[in-house]
Amino acid sequence: MSTTFGSFEEFWAAMGRLYDQTLKHEALIAENAAKHEALIAANAAQIAANAAQIAGNAAQISQVGEQMQATDARLDRIASMVATVAGTVAKQSEQIESHERRLERLEGRPD
Repeated sequence: MSTTFGSFEEFWAAMGRLYDQTLKHEALIAENAAKHEALIAANAAQIAANAAQIAGNAAQISQVGEQMQATDARLDRIASMVATVAGTVAKQSEQIESHERRLERLEGRPD
């Protein structure tokens, strides 16, 4: 596309418009660059906050894991105690049955 100017004034006016457009574009570029930098800073801050939240969550998960292990150990001890009590009850039951048989034999004996 070729443009010819009829006079120097037309040429100079076109150059002025071009200069004005260039200034507007430079201003828009600077504005967009500033917005971009602000967005980058906001994103960096959000990433840092997310990282801190993740670290906090990891610490809580670790703590819950430790609590679960402690609870498992307690449950194992309780299960062991219940098994011991059940064994003791079974032995006592056998002794009671043995004593009842002896009593029956003694009561069944003539004096």
